[in-house]
Amino acid sequence: MRPTPKFERDAPIEQIDLLSVQIADASHESVIIYDVSARIVHWNYASQRLYGHSNVEVRGKHPEEVFGADKIGPDWNELKAGGSWQGVVQRIGFGNTSVLAEIRLRALRDEEGLITRFIEYGSPADARNVDGHAPGIQKDWIAVWSIDASGAAAILEHIGRIRDQGLTHLTAADPELVAEHLRISDMNIAATRLFAGGASLSSLVGKSAYRYWPQKHRAKLLELTIRVLQAPESKTPFVTAAVEDDVLSVWRGAPDRPHLISTSVSGSWNDPDTYWDLAASEQRYRNLINNVPLPMWQVDARVMSDVINRLKATGVTSIENHLKDEPDLVRFASEAVVVTDVNDSAMRLFKGEVRDEFLTNVTYLFSGTPEAAMRVVMAHFSGGRNYSEEMKIRTFDGDIRDVLFYVTFPQVPEKLDKTLIMMIDVTDQRRVEQQLRKIEADFAHAGRVSALGELVTSIAHEVRQPLSVIVTDADTGLRWLDRDEPNVIKVKAIIARIVENAHRANEVIRRIKDMAVKTDPMRSIVAVNDLIREALLFVRSESQTHDIAITTRLLSGLPEIFGDRVQLQQVIINLLINSIHAISTNNRQTRIISIETTFGPKADVIFSVRDTGGGIPEEYMDRIFDGFFSSKLDGMGIGLAICRSIIIDHGGTITARNGGHGAIFEVTLPLPNDMENTIGNPDPP
Repeated sequence: MRPTPKFERDAPIEQIDLLSVQIADASHESVIIYDVSARIVHWNYASQRLYGHSNVEVRGKHPEEVFGADKIGPDWNELKAGGSWQGVVQRIGFGNTSVLAEIRLRALRDEEGLITRFIEYGSPADARNVDGHAPGIQKDWIAVWSIDASGAAAILEHIGRIRDQGLTHLTAADPELVAEHLRISDMNIAATRLFAGGASLSSLVGKSAYRYWPQKHRAKLLELTIRVLQAPESKTPFVTAAVEDDVLSVWRGAPDRPHLISTSVSGSWNDPDTYWDLAASEQRYRNLINNVPLPMWQVDARVMSDVINRLKATGVTSIENHLKDEPDLVRFASEAVVVTDVNDSAMRLFKGEVRDEFLTNVTYLFSGTPEAAMRVVMAHFSGGRNYSEEMKIRTFDGDIRDVLFYVTFPQVPEKLDKTLIMMIDVTDQRRVEQQLRKIEADFAHAGRVSALGELVTSIAHEVRQPLSVIVTDADTGLRWLDRDEPNVIKVKAIIARIVENAHRANEVIRRIKDMAVKTDPMRSIVAVNDLIREALLFVRSESQTHDIAITTRLLSGLPEIFGDRVQLQQVIINLLINSIHAISTNNRQTRIISIETTFGPKADVIFSVRDTGGGIPEEYMDRIFDGFFSSKLDGMGIGLAICRSIIIDHGGTITARNGGHGAIFEVTLPLPNDMENTIGNPDPP
């Protein structure tokens, strides 16, 4: 024990007031009160139980007279200068027994700042955590961790098997591979205060001890820990190392519990301020994550970073090709990357109750969309800062949720052990969108039926014409067969014409059925020029009835697009019907509608419909695509709104403007990403 400072040893013993005695005696902790000369003026019943001496025996004595002069204890000179001290001490109790205690000493001062007395709080130290500590280490504080290393031992064994199989590129030589499998089972007061921000022990049990080791000593402590774990289970090894002013120790408690190990860091009192600052910073960081209203995970992906660096060093440039040859790499990544922290929002999203359920590898994050893990590995390999996608997750109770998944990879020189994952639950939003799409589909169906209603005369003509030809040809064929010498050649020609017109009538009915039947959208590769030619058949009789000419200028060789054939055809027919109505209603002399297709400047296809109907009134221009707006008294006002909805859903745009003698509607549709941009020559009008 460090010598007691030179106080006035001959001064009379200070008398302590009754209230202080009563407060001390009521405490379950050992409470020792010293006067300004460091003489014991009172110790309570808990002190008597801890050390075996009564208050009468020790009153008036100095610490070295009671506890012995050769044991580890506080430096009273530093205590007088600094005002406080905390640590594990070794003392002599009744019958020369060794007593280990965790104590906190404070100097009490008067209004002028002069020390009036010292007060010590103490409790028995866990002998399992401190026993075997390097003898003779004269340090001011000792932080001790008791660790369950069973998971780390299993990982080390697993790595050994993998390396025996020659798959060395799947494992990291860095010992931090096992770091997150060292779980806290106990910590002393100094460890929690200096390295855990004063968090409660119950909140720390089960978490990674590596996270709560001093940052500058983590690598060395991990090295010593692995050495202890790799020792035969029948041994109780003790290893120690001096790093700067600190002493690090790791030991195994007993052969019957080979995976329960202890680690400690002993330091001088001039260091804790730095450690406290670091612990406070870590605590603020954890508080920040927990207060974010979105589900967040902090994961340690350094193992995977090391694997990726090794792959690149061996010449791997395409992670896609490498994953085909080594499909187990994704599974290895999911098992090796571990969650080190999680906030309350994440626990609610996955419907978990215990935080320890989440502090494991990240496999559970990808159980709903397993292939997403591969895409994250590919993004990590590419070296990007962020990656995001929409995916499904499976909660702990089996529920499937839609989420937006975001991951931010740390970059040098940031802390590479802090990869952040965030999710945004969009399940309800997707359900609403699905309902809206159904409503839009219902409106689109209503719009098609309405358009067919307006074309009923034209459709009747389209169907009646081939049927009339069929009836006429059938009568003619019967007459040829009724002759004394039937003209077989003529009859064959007539039958062929009947078949041709029957197919024509059937095709008209098919087109009407496609437009009228309510079906879910089905997208495929379609040619815009073919859609326009087929739509013209719908409105041909209508345009002829109103004496309106429809001209086309369709670009040959135009790239195909990806879309729903019926929906896009509905857009074309709606625009043509609107143009026919505009020309016939305004009784224009020039009665022309022109349709043109061209290739856009941004890998897109453009088709436009121009008419000579007099144009759109300026006061209607901003409202023309609004739902239920119509300039016609009997109009439903959903035609152009549906057109806009369909085109936007296809990733395109639709615009309207006036030009020449009427309105111009222009539709832009994007090409598939892998479509070649080829431009042909326009067909002659």
